[in-house]
Amino acid sequence: MISVVLLGSVVVAHGQRTSSATLSDADKTGIIESVLDLEVCNQYSFPDFDNIKYVSSENIEFITPSQLSKRGFTLVAANQLCELQTNRVVQYLLFKNISAGDDVINVVVSHVRGGRACFGGRFYSERSYKYEARRSSGAWTAQLTRRPMPPFFSARKRSNGARGTP
Repeated sequence: MISVVLLGSVVVAHGQRTSSATLSDADKTGIIESVLDLEVCNQYSFPDFDNIKYVSSENIEFITPSQLSKRGFTLVAANQLCELQTNRVVQYLLFKNISAGDDVINVVVSHVRGGRACFGGRFYSERSYKYEARRSSGAWTAQLTRRPMPPFFSARKRSNGARGTP
């Protein structure tokens, strides 16, 4: 009876494992490169005028700096980004999650902005973007599937709600 319970828990635990553990580093690197190609295209479009050039090494420690520099990005250690934010404003990309869906790989990337303002205190903001990546013809291609509401509209929505309260 105990062996049946142990076997059942092993099967359940195996079924809960994310596919990012089963993806090779080469596959994850191809997915990240594909997402970064889209990030370069989308940086200059409305509403994403970010022009971000730093990428946090958090969650993507396996990638080499040269793979990102080919696309105009600089890989920066997460602890260095924290240090940079003590004296100035820093914008960077953070790969939050790479996981398998039904027939796609789901990727969540955050545009992070944090630091210390000239005449104010510390601040931090994060906007998450969702991508889907698929392998086609031996290469990974990504597609943006969800972007956050532009800050102008989200701030306006909050202010409208605040005016209606007595």
